[in-house]
This record gives sequence, structure tokens and C-alpha cells, in this order.
Amino acid sequence: MRNFVEALPGFEVVAEAASGREAVASAQTERPDLVLMDLRMRDGDGLVATRDIAAGIPEARTIIVSWSDEPDHVRDAIAAGARGYLVHGQFGATELEQALRSVAQGETLVSPTVAAHLMAEHAGRSRTTGGVSRLTPRELEILSLVRRGRRNREIAAELGVEEKTIKNHLNSIYSKLDLGSRIEAMATAPPRSEDSRT
Repeated sequence: MRNFVEALPGFEVVAEAASGREAVASAQTERPDLVLMDLRMRDGDGLVATRDIAAGIPEARTIIVSWSDEPDHVRDAIAAGARGYLVHGQFGATELEQALRSVAQGETLVSPTVAAHLMAEHAGRSRTTGGVSRLTPRELEILSLVRRGRRNREIAAELGVEEKTIKNHLNSIYSKLDLGSRIEAMATAPPRSEDSRT
């Protein structure tokens, strides 16, 4: 992993850690832009380290790299402050580079399998189904594109607006639907009109 990241243009590995405590200490010293974190380390809890880094070094964006694709683990990781979640064996070099660059730019990213699990689990959730009716036509359009995996930059280009405008719309969507992250937005039940077209 280190050799791969160091070979990418624009990236430099500033530290490695074998435990959560070491990871937090290194992050406090090195102030990295990105952190690749395993959930299972020598002291057993990458979630605590992720939470401590998110609280103490908010500019450091953490990507969890785990063997688990359980929805509960993903939700716990996002709640702890992770900005990405990748599952070992489900990504290659291209996907890892995309994740690093996307999260570095402020986006949230999860493995497609993880997103599919979350979407299936939450597809019928009445909280978001009812809330969707409160969205404006533009917000519905953006939510639909988010659910298809489009990134903010891609949505902005498709709709002919600034990326900042998309972020503002997303904040409004999150507020209206009581969502905490892009991952939850991807898992919302689609509006009935969208269901009828598919």
C-alpha cells in the first residue's frame, strides 16, 4: 500500500502506524491531508483512532480500508468521521487512486458493494420516503444523480452550475431528509415518479 501511494503523482507518505494510538500520535505530529485506517489493528480499534483524528485534526480526511462490508461497520466508521470506506478484495489500483483523489477533494466515497448493502437496507425507510416530497425539483434532480453515484463535480458539469451550488443544494437535502452523509443520501428511497420510469 505504501509503495503504491508513494508512486502516485501528488502524494507522499509521511508516516505509518501499527496501532490506533500510534496513528493518532503520528497524525497530530505530521498533520496529514489523508489517513488510510484499518478497523482492526494491534490495539483493536481503528474507530477510536478515526474519531480522535477527526476531532483533533479536522483537515485530515480518513479512508477506512477493511475486510468487513457489514452496514453496521460502515455506519460506525462514518459516524466516527471517516470520509471513505473501501473493502479489501473489492478494489484495485484504479479504484484506490480514485478514492484517494476524491476524498482529498472533499468528497465521500464507499465501495460499490457497501453502497449497495446500505441502499438495500434503507430503501423502504419511511423517514426519507416521506421527506422526499419536501424537496424542490432541482433538489430531486440532484438527489437522483447522487443516487447514481455521480460526484459533485460531475453533477455541476451536467447541470451547468458551480460545484459550490451543488454543495449548497446537498446541505439543504441533508437537512430536509435528516441525513448525516452522502452515503445515507445514496440509500434513500427514490421518489415515486422515478420508480415509475425504471
